[in-house]
Amino acid sequence: MSRQHQGEDQTFPGTALSSHDEETRRAAVAALSDLPLRETRKRLLVAMGDESWRVRKEAVEAFAASPEAGDFAEELFELLRSQDNAGQRNSSVEALVRLGTAAVPVLAAHADDPDGDVRKFVIDILGGIGDPSTLPLLIRALDDPDPNVRAAAAENLGATGGASAVPPLLAALARQDLVLRHTILEALAKTGGPVPTAAVEPFLTDGLLKKTVYRCLGSAGSEDAASVLVKGLWETTRGVRETAVRAIADFRDRSGARAVEEMDALLESCRGTPVVDGLLTLMETSDQRLLRALVTLLGVIGDARAAGPVLRACGSESLLPECLRALQNMGADIGFFLEREFAGADEIEKANILRICGELGVPGARSLIGAGMDAPAPQVREAAVRAAGKTGLAEFVPRAAALLWDLDQEVRAASLEALVLLAGVAAVDVAGVASSLTAASEPELRRTAACLCGALRDEERLALLMKDEDAQVRKSAVQGMAALDCADAAHHLILSLTDENPEVRIAAATALGENCREEALEPLALVTSDEDPWVRCAAIRSLGRIGGPRALEVIEKSLRHADGLVSLAALDALSRIEGERSLELIRAAASSGDDEVVKAAIAILAERGDRWLDDHVEALLRHPHWDVRNAAVRFLGQRGGREAVDLLRRALGTEQDDLVRARIQDFLERLA
Repeated sequence: MSRQHQGEDQTFPGTALSSHDEETRRAAVAALSDLPLRETRKRLLVAMGDESWRVRKEAVEAFAASPEAGDFAEELFELLRSQDNAGQRNSSVEALVRLGTAAVPVLAAHADDPDGDVRKFVIDILGGIGDPSTLPLLIRALDDPDPNVRAAAAENLGATGGASAVPPLLAALARQDLVLRHTILEALAKTGGPVPTAAVEPFLTDGLLKKTVYRCLGSAGSEDAASVLVKGLWETTRGVRETAVRAIADFRDRSGARAVEEMDALLESCRGTPVVDGLLTLMETSDQRLLRALVTLLGVIGDARAAGPVLRACGSESLLPECLRALQNMGADIGFFLEREFAGADEIEKANILRICGELGVPGARSLIGAGMDAPAPQVREAAVRAAGKTGLAEFVPRAAALLWDLDQEVRAASLEALVLLAGVAAVDVAGVASSLTAASEPELRRTAACLCGALRDEERLALLMKDEDAQVRKSAVQGMAALDCADAAHHLILSLTDENPEVRIAAATALGENCREEALEPLALVTSDEDPWVRCAAIRSLGRIGGPRALEVIEKSLRHADGLVSLAALDALSRIEGERSLELIRAAASSGDDEVVKAAIAILAERGDRWLDDHVEALLRHPHWDVRNAAVRFLGQRGGREAVDLLRRALGTEQDDLVRARIQDFLERLA
């Protein structure tokens, strides 16, 4: 690092800024932020050219955070002329953007600088600042003699100008400059439009601009762009056709119902045409966004030729909803098609077909589901029994019940889920299954019985299972009883608060809170003294759901004598109770010595918009635990505003933890 300014500032040792150690130099620069910028600026400007990006970043932060920074914007600007130090130029750009409108007068004064590189920097910085008052400078630069400046002007207009940037960008398209036209079309796509179709459609005759035109129309084109975009599906070049698909997807996502209807009518007219063949050639891709767009368009077109490829795309869980809609739109032959595909499918494909049968309720699916239940592959049996439950085919109750003894755990779980669903259409048959399982010797089967009794709302049998010798059976019965919102059910649940197993007590305490039964207040209050902390937590949370003065009294008492785990449960309970007293308790928790409790309290107070945080956030930014400081930074970042920015900048000057510093810098960049 240069030592040329070493003698100019005796308030800080120059040797530290010239040290061979990166961290020493960074700390030296950070220390300069506490001094007036008029005394330290020359050292900071030199530090912006340091070989270490960390030192450069610190120098930019120290310069830009100073309230005097605008007074020295010209000196900062001159760093842009540093031909042999790219890091220094980049630091200057970053700092000038950070200065915002304070830098605009200096930038405007250099808009006609004789150096084309400097003029381009000016345009890029103005774009980064994004002040609407600078749009005339960006528009004027579209006519700059330097092609790089013109391209930068177009790019930044698109990013910052919005709809007001569309007319000057369209006017600049008249230039016989291919690169500029490409940049303008990309910029128009970012404006949000509307971009008149007639203004950009002529450029489709240029093969090098086709993709850019389609992207522009997809992202920002006016509503009459639908017909031009659909024509793009007829393109013979694969890349252009793919771009048209993406553009149509973007157009449909951002357009109103009427424009989408018109687009879909045009797509439907492609049924039976070579367009479908062209789209199918694009299906072999790992790009999930493209695949989703293709499945959606093929579904709108409704051509049965696409059923096979769409069916294979169902293997992706994230694409399943689009695939189901697409297949559903391919006509009444889908049942026949699935049967034909099932015969020659492998195990994964058979499972996918059965999932589709279940989701769509495909007519004639009975034979496929029956065959799937007898399949040797467990994933096929699982998919088949799930489909039986979702299609509500009561005839499959006995076969689903038989699979409760399957060797595969996933199949057994799917069978239970299917029987729970079938309880709504075949209650008598499912009740018979539940009755037989209640007396089974295996605890797993009795747990299954409890789940089925819950679905059947069979209070009598649930009460019996709540006395089972197996704790997990009792727990399942308690969870089933929770769905019965009546006095008798509450009575059984209250009795289970004294169960010998803590998991059962937790389930009972949780269930009483979900039902908000006031008669459970005192029993739950007793449970807040349970020997198991997790049981105490469940009881306290349920008291919060029930609410009222008595619940608040018990929660406050628990909070006074709680450890961290129970304190967090008490805070969660207090967050559900309105009133000044609950707020006072949460504020007190925010001043406790437990960092996890403090973080939780900050989150609750922030959500409630409590002014206490505004008055105490500076102290929280100095908290000894890094994660509490991080929570305070998050609060300020989400609140925003000038005061928040100032506090964050001050905090950055003293923060030593890298993660917290990164969070502060991230929010400062967002709030700039």
